Amino acid sequence: MLTKREYNSDGTHGRKNPRSSALNLLYFIIMMQRRAISEIYSTIMMFAVALTIAGVVIAASSNQFNNQQQSAYQMLDSSQKRMSESISFVTGRDTGTGSEVELVNFGLANINLDRVMVDAVRQQSYTMAFVNGTQTQFLPVKEPVIISTGTSGAKMQIVTTYGSIFEFPLQ
Repeated sequence: MLTKREYNSDGTHGRKNPRSSALNLLYFIIMMQRRAISEIYSTIMMFAVALTIAGVVIAASSNQFNNQQQSAYQMLDSSQKRMSESISFVTGRDTGTGSEVELVNFGLANINLDRVMVDAVRQQSYTMAFVNGTQTQFLPVKEPVIISTGTSGAKMQIVTTYGSIFEFPLQ
């Protein structure tokens, strides 16, 4: 018989219940496994988030690289086409009703115009015609063309679709 009350580590007194010890051990094992599983889940989640962020960064940088590569190609192509544009000035005059210049395209291909300006003022309407009076929409190779506007001035500027700028005096 116990004369002195002795307490167990779990706060009970007397003999330990073997069943409660087994339950405590089982609970302890389950809790340890839960922690391990949650650590595995958190590691997998961190890895998945890192992969997602890396994927987004790689996709964005790849897209940026492709855009810059394409714009460099376009710049080189446009520059090459501008170099192939060669216009020779024949004559320019300021008529009583406007201005006109006679030009010959000595380049490698037909030239389309983006803008026609007189004294740096964009002309909303202008005409392009061969010397015989037939209308044209572009400057053909080695054919004289007259560009006429309804505005008088000292200089006529033309801008091609590839960005070349040509300026001609009007006498």
